Amino acid sequence: MIGGYFRSRFGIWTRTFLLVVSLGWCPIPSEVSGFSFAYMRAQITSDADDLKSISEILGSERTQSSMVGSIMALLATLDEAGILPPEGTSQANQLIHGLIQLQAAFMKSTSLELAAYLMAAEKQWIMKHNDREYVTLATSGLTSRVLEALVLYDKEYPMWEDPKIVSAVQAFNVTRSDWVLIVDMISQAETVFRERGRSIHELYDQWRVKMPGGKS
Repeated sequence: MIGGYFRSRFGIWTRTFLLVVSLGWCPIPSEVSGFSFAYMRAQITSDADDLKSISEILGSERTQSSMVGSIMALLATLDEAGILPPEGTSQANQLIHGLIQLQAAFMKSTSLELAAYLMAAEKQWIMKHNDREYVTLATSGLTSRVLEALVLYDKEYPMWEDPKIVSAVQAFNVTRSDWVLIVDMISQAETVFRERGRSIHELYDQWRVKMPGGKS
């Protein structure tokens, strides 16, 4: 099933993802980085099919595995679009870094301004799409819908023009170039899937159920 896919096309990316987290290349403020040393001690083998160990590590540190699963599903979706940067490149590492840290910022920051920004973006998405089944970032992590909600809201209200929001995300090591890269990747993926008559969210949902934490 999923193991064959990971070994053939996505396995190296998955190991890179875990390695980036474990070695602290995406530094997270101390109050949310308790699992990083557990990752470092974990054996990352060539068989990336063994995803259950990820959930066990995160669960033992009281961190929801679904938060890792949401990022992995995003990467798998981008991979299916054929736009993932080559593994091991600076752009690849930056993409992993940006997604992990952006999710951490919105989930863990104490900034009222950042929380209000997320709430407004999600509310706008729900109203625009009449999406009563929308799941929030707080409960399901950085899903494709949450990310698109932020991207669309940012077009009207650029987050990088608000000093308080900039300060909040920078506290989690998210840079403007990280955000620009993420937006570009999502835009490219949407174009690819649209040309195929598919939806990026449809593909994301299919991958999400195969990742740690089950379905989004």
